[in-house]
Amino acid sequence: MVENYFCDLELHWSDLRKGQEEALFNLYRELFNPLFNYGFSLSRAKEDVEDAISEVFLELWENRNSLRPVSNVKSYLFTYLRRKITRQQNIDARILVPETELYEQSIVDYIVQLQVEEERRVLIFNAINKLTARQKQLIIYKFYDNLQCEEIAEITGLATQTIYNNVHQALSSLKNELKVPLSVLMILLRV
Repeated sequence: MVENYFCDLELHWSDLRKGQEEALFNLYRELFNPLFNYGFSLSRAKEDVEDAISEVFLELWENRNSLRPVSNVKSYLFTYLRRKITRQQNIDARILVPETELYEQSIVDYIVQLQVEEERRVLIFNAINKLTARQKQLIIYKFYDNLQCEEIAEITGLATQTIYNNVHQALSSLKNELKVPLSVLMILLRV
C-alpha cells in the first residue's frame, strides 16, 4: 500500500514535469493535509502555513519545466515547505520592529529568549552529532523531515524494524546526553 502511494506521487511528479496541470492538483489533494500538519508544527499560524503551501505549489507550476526527478516526492515537498516557512519567519522577524516605549522590556525578554533557544539548539545539535551516522540520519528523517518509519525504510532500504530499533537507541542516547525526560526530548526535537 505504501509502495503504491509512493508510485502515485512519483507518477504525479513526472506528469507535473511534463506540464500536466491535473498532476499538480493531484499532488495538492494528496499532500495538503500532511504538509499542513507539518507546517503547523513549524509555524502555528494557520494562514501562514496555508499561504506557504499555496506558494510551494504555485512555484512548482511556474518552474515545472526545470523540475528535476526526485526519489521521494513527499520528503522533497516537506523540505521545500520547511525552507519556505523558515525563510518567511526570518523575513518577518526583520520587519517587525516594536515601538520603543511600549516594548523596551519585551525586547530584552525577546533577546534572552533567542539566546536560550540558540543554546538549546546548540545542545541538541551537539548531542545529535554524538550519535552514529545512521542514527543521526534516521533522527533527521523522523523528527526534522517528519517522515514515518515506513517512508524512511523506503528511502534508506533498511527494514522498518531496524529503523524503529535505531530511532529508539538514538532517543535513549539523546535522553541521557541531554539529561531530560523522553517527553521533553520529543518536544525539543519537534521545535
